[in-house]
Amino acid sequence: MKKKILKIIAAAAAVMSMSATAMAAGSIVGAIDMPGISASRGSVSLTKTAPGMYGAELQEAVDRLNGASGDTTVAEAFGEELPEINIYTADGLQTEKADMSQYKFLSPVMELQITDVVPTEENPVTVTFVANNMTDYIEVDVLHYCEEHKWEVLKGNKVSANQIAADFHSASPVALIYRQKAAATTATDVKAPQTGERPVLPLAAGTVLFSGLGLFAVKKSRRYSDENTAGQEQ
Repeated sequence: MKKKILKIIAAAAAVMSMSATAMAAGSIVGAIDMPGISASRGSVSLTKTAPGMYGAELQEAVDRLNGASGDTTVAEAFGEELPEINIYTADGLQTEKADMSQYKFLSPVMELQITDVVPTEENPVTVTFVANNMTDYIEVDVLHYCEEHKWEVLKGNKVSANQIAADFHSASPVALIYRQKAAATTATDVKAPQTGERPVLPLAAGTVLFSGLGLFAVKKSRRYSDENTAGQEQ
């Protein structure tokens, strides 16, 4: 009986440990409301990327970025293939050679389509995204790929607690990225958004609790066995 209980405890602990490891690794998911996207002109849609959607070089880059873990910086996700990336606003170039090691992903790379209008640099389309994993401690921008600039960052404008807008001069692969605000300098100030990772602590606590209950059951079983044996001897 005792051996059976111990085997059950060991198996449960192993399963919970593996689950904790898998959840801790995480992947870039993000609480992006794809149907909630809107545009200042024309029609807009946001969908998941798929294999073969782009040319070989761009597809490889998209797959690499989407394969990164939730805590990876944009620079780390690009790796050795990191290009020079500039930051643009509706008025044009804002920052040359942005430091992409300051950015992390708030969403995976997604496919953005704008129809019924043709966005240009002179007449861009403002697209508003709904991101339920935004916090007050981060600045959200948009990583975007266009034929003219290749990979670039479009400056985000916060519309509400969970909405961010950016001005697009073309439509193609996009990802919401974020960096910590300069004011959030201490560990207690920084509240990172949820990007698909789940906390390990509750799982660890559950394992300890389950193990404790199991040990209690073993002790109770041993006590019952001892009492039963003593009763038989009497």
